[in-house]
Amino acid sequence: MNRMKRLIFLRRISLCALSLASLAQSAWAQDIARNLGDFKSSSLSYEFNSEASFFGSGTLNRRSRNVGNIDEISSSASFIVSRQLTDTVLLRLGPEWQYYSFDTKSSAAIPNVVQGVDLAIGLDWQLTPAIIARIEAHPGIYSDFARVSLSQFNAPFEIGGTYFVSPDLQFFAGVGIDLNRDATIPALPAVGFRWKMANKWVLYSMLPRPQLQYLATDNLKFFLGADLRDATFRMDDEFGHTRGVKKLDNAILDYTEVRAGGGATWQATKAIGIDLEAGCVPYRRFSFPRANYKVWATDPVPYVRVGISAKF
Repeated sequence: MNRMKRLIFLRRISLCALSLASLAQSAWAQDIARNLGDFKSSSLSYEFNSEASFFGSGTLNRRSRNVGNIDEISSSASFIVSRQLTDTVLLRLGPEWQYYSFDTKSSAAIPNVVQGVDLAIGLDWQLTPAIIARIEAHPGIYSDFARVSLSQFNAPFEIGGTYFVSPDLQFFAGVGIDLNRDATIPALPAVGFRWKMANKWVLYSMLPRPQLQYLATDNLKFFLGADLRDATFRMDDEFGHTRGVKKLDNAILDYTEVRAGGGATWQATKAIGIDLEAGCVPYRRFSFPRANYKVWATDPVPYVRVGISAKF
């Protein structure tokens, strides 16, 4: 498969997967599937998540032409407080942060850094003993933070639900909406399930992070899967001017990333988990859809990810 055919194939795979999932910034479906017990536990709980990923050097392409190289570091953190308002309603509230740093040796107009700082505001509502619904918004600033302005404010949100068949099987469906995303697909639907197939095997067919898990012990599991990430950021009003592409001033960047890899999760204590993961990134896309400007990185590069989570 030549470079052009490979580029088209990977782009189609990415857009198809993202059209089924990528609900805002959070893997809400996997989270809500684990949280039926919250309605019967403490009225106040806390959840912390953070991670950092490091990438090898890749090649950037624009209009089928090599335009340089790119290195990447990304990280994120969140701290969510959940309070039980009634027997069937949970309030979720807390700050979130995401960060992408791109070290480019390229003639393409790529930002050095993009970040999102937002406040997660949501409700989990137990409709029946077996069904939980969630609505959650993420209002905040999503930009390169070179010159912060109100035009960089955005409030993506998601609505979804989980149907609890048994402890071994749950289904979910929902939709995520980001009005800054490409106007052709601002709303992305998703469906999936979690199935414990055998005593030690669990299948998550849940985007954005489908996984096959092997439960080695009560405290250790191994996993193989994919990770699809998509986020939008508004550039400042001089971004394009300083890079010789004036139409990118104040433009919206839609960044897409596809990962494939495996790793392990160690439950260090009842409340704290540690993730180690490695794999490759076959596809990254920088798209300014309203300015018709796109750059791709489609040569597979290695990555490693370290994550820590706590729930108490």
